[in-house]
Amino acid sequence: MLTDADVEFIRANRADIKQHRTESVIVEHTDGRQTVANVIWSEPRVPNGSPARAVGDYSFDNNDYTASFDPEVGIYTALKIWRHNQRYILTDIDARGLGGLNRYECRLMLAVTDGQSVTVKPSAVDDGWGQPIELPPFTLDCFVQEETRTVANQYGDEAVVQLRIVLEGLARISYRDKIRYENEIGVIVEREPVRIAVKRRVDGTPLITEVFV
Repeated sequence: MLTDADVEFIRANRADIKQHRTESVIVEHTDGRQTVANVIWSEPRVPNGSPARAVGDYSFDNNDYTASFDPEVGIYTALKIWRHNQRYILTDIDARGLGGLNRYECRLMLAVTDGQSVTVKPSAVDDGWGQPIELPPFTLDCFVQEETRTVANQYGDEAVVQLRIVLEGLARISYRDKIRYENEIGVIVEREPVRIAVKRRVDGTPLITEVFV
């Protein structure tokens, strides 16, 4: 069991670790406020300590980063992080500390939605008389990763997908909709979603919607 002296030692050690390693970022909160926070910023690491990008089949994606925030930053009201004029979206928040909270270890995604988008063709709805009503398609800005991978579908079965689509917040997409994506050289993928996953903060606020097609 940790003693008070152990807790103080851990906190002092944390302050030592932070020295000369922090940088300032801007935190944009749910109520529109912007605050400045000092963080330890890094690329994700594999278990042996090497940068994740050095391992081609590691599970982190190529626009993911990690950052260590102090407890007073108010991370549970944070929506976005601005660093070097680039916008990052929080995707995971993990409270850490022995004998008490001393930091939040967070995973963030670089928001590269400028120039990438998908067209959603909604499924028809019933007009109340048994006749389908076609709804107009709409476009959503997103980050699209073109990569064949295996995921669990909505029923828990394995399925092969071609695209991982990441959208900010809660996206208006259902399993019966059709998703159309065209890349820069004209390759088109148009399919119904195989898996839709919404990541939320502990207070229920949606952070991102991942759609696998």
